[in-house]
Amino acid sequence: MSDFIFEIGYEEFPASFILPFVSQLKEKILSDLEKQRITVENCKEFSTCSRTALVCTGLPEKQPDVREKVTGAPKKVALNPDGTLSKAGEAFLAKNKITDYFFEDSEKGEVIAGYVEEKGKELSEVITPVIKAALHAANFKKSMRWADNSFAFARPIRWILLSINGKPVEDDFEGIKFSPTSFGHRFLSNGALQVNAQNYYEILEAHYIFADRDKRREYIRSEVLNKASELGLTANIDENLLDEVTDMVEYPHVVIGNIPEKYKDLPVELVVKVLKKDQRYFTLCDKDSKVVKFASVLNNIPRDDSLVVEGNEKVVSARLSDAAFYFNDDLAKDFAALSERLKGVLFQKDLGTYSDKVERICKIASFIAEKYFTLDAAAKERLLKAGKMIKNDLVTGVVFEFPDLQGIMGRYYARHAGFESDVCEAMYEHYLPINAGDELPKTEIGTILSMADKIDTIVGGFMAGMKPSGSKDKFAIRRNAIGFLTVAQNYGLNIKEVVDFAWELVKPRIKNLKSEMKQEIIDFIVARYSAVLSFDTPVIQAAAARDAELPKTVAKRAETIAKVLKESDISGLVQLYKRGCNILKKQEVVLGEVNESLFEQDEEKKLFAEVCKVENEIKTMSDNFEIAMKILSLKPALDAFFDAVFVMHDDLRIRANRMNLIGKVTGLVAEHIGEISFLNI
Repeated sequence: MSDFIFEIGYEEFPASFILPFVSQLKEKILSDLEKQRITVENCKEFSTCSRTALVCTGLPEKQPDVREKVTGAPKKVALNPDGTLSKAGEAFLAKNKITDYFFEDSEKGEVIAGYVEEKGKELSEVITPVIKAALHAANFKKSMRWADNSFAFARPIRWILLSINGKPVEDDFEGIKFSPTSFGHRFLSNGALQVNAQNYYEILEAHYIFADRDKRREYIRSEVLNKASELGLTANIDENLLDEVTDMVEYPHVVIGNIPEKYKDLPVELVVKVLKKDQRYFTLCDKDSKVVKFASVLNNIPRDDSLVVEGNEKVVSARLSDAAFYFNDDLAKDFAALSERLKGVLFQKDLGTYSDKVERICKIASFIAEKYFTLDAAAKERLLKAGKMIKNDLVTGVVFEFPDLQGIMGRYYARHAGFESDVCEAMYEHYLPINAGDELPKTEIGTILSMADKIDTIVGGFMAGMKPSGSKDKFAIRRNAIGFLTVAQNYGLNIKEVVDFAWELVKPRIKNLKSEMKQEIIDFIVARYSAVLSFDTPVIQAAAARDAELPKTVAKRAETIAKVLKESDISGLVQLYKRGCNILKKQEVVLGEVNESLFEQDEEKKLFAEVCKVENEIKTMSDNFEIAMKILSLKPALDAFFDAVFVMHDDLRIRANRMNLIGKVTGLVAEHIGEISFLNI
């Protein structure tokens, strides 16, 4: 079997460019090789800030030969009357470069045919054009032409290595000659390297290149954690920052610096954000969760770490000095009074300013609190107090510089101003959850404002023409819908009622509204159950088939169905349920009360008695699973009913009564378990 190494070295890429480039390069090369009948058993990608490589093994020795049958003109056209080839026949042979021919039957009758044979090319003849095509196809967010190059690329290319079976290929790409070697670290190694497919990673590692991104990433994590542990500190490993730093280095070296004492009382989130955004540093915290040191990842090994650390500390001090200025300046302001400045901050042209949004949020919050929560007068007062201030930190200096800290800084400023604990927490909690799996609001005020803010964004966004489409979702309406449902599933909200209320608040601002849009909004929110509930799709469909506008009901129903499926065999009941629903659907009946006097057979009497018994028993039960199991006990009686009773009786009154009985059973199942016909069993 054969192998090849393709490596391209370049001036340092921005970290965000690397993974997309590696992905498209690998995909393009493997796809084109497959089109050329070259199979690759294994292809391992390597990448750093200054190089990308593919090491591919398990290739054939050469491109396989191909023998393909081709057909041409009908026999009467391909031959002259005397049986010799006509001009059309000769043209067929010349076109396909064949000498032997025959005739065979086809849909068009008997036609001339022959076999085209193509000898497989040497690997270098196939792979080299594929590599060049992949480089030409590379697409970046930003690229330009460098020096005398006629093609655009993200950064200047420094070398291209293509080695097949250990032998470098001599060629060029747009005037850049292929290199016979790879290269080690720019500063730490001695230059050119001979590499091979079997030991590519090990050879580079010996010359200060950690080419395997996954190993480099874990090495950085391990180094930061170990150094923090040695100091008795806790490292804050931000996964996104770890990804970015991983793609900024070839040979990581971690050094530790100190945070000046005067900045240790700054909000932890602010210090972390400053060091992450501006410096790409990890933070180390003491037992009191204060940031006391930082870890920076270098791309080489300096002669003296202390000199680098000293320089880093000076930069960190300057950055934190700016942050401290903004923070202290914000603390000096009347936080509650900042709401006046929201009148000058546009939320959306049709929906008004943030002041208008806050006004709507407060009204929606009051509606939710009054209808679905039990708050005393003092709590209602705190709810409105918090509602009026929840967006105030948007006009502060720190949040202007670091928008990601909205809500977090508001909580600090509200605490400094002396507001009640739950009011302060609401400044932050109303943004929760931001992403799937995030923490949820813990206070009632924060919970209510979280739902109010999100429903205003969803309803207002739709009404203002900002409905998500494909990958476009400027107002993060999908995320808000998921967040709203995630919170609402724990409370007795009715989605339709809340949407109706929010709709009326926005309605005066929007012209030419279509009435059906309101239901479209409800359907959009309901469709997000699949992103919120951790159950299989059929379970969620069964749970949400009725009462979909009641998140708490749907969530509990889905939980019950999942538990029933895990602990019981309900396949029999599901089939009987489907049978009953199909009968009712075909007859399109309007169900009414069951009349016992119309019963003729013991099986229908027995089923009715069992249903009534179960109905009475579950009235005193509170556990949904126990209720479901009690309803499942109807299966034998229902089975006997369908076996013995002919539903479509000639007497229309008896027929209708039997359908009413079926409807009573299916209704009980659907209400307390779910629309189990969705279950694939």
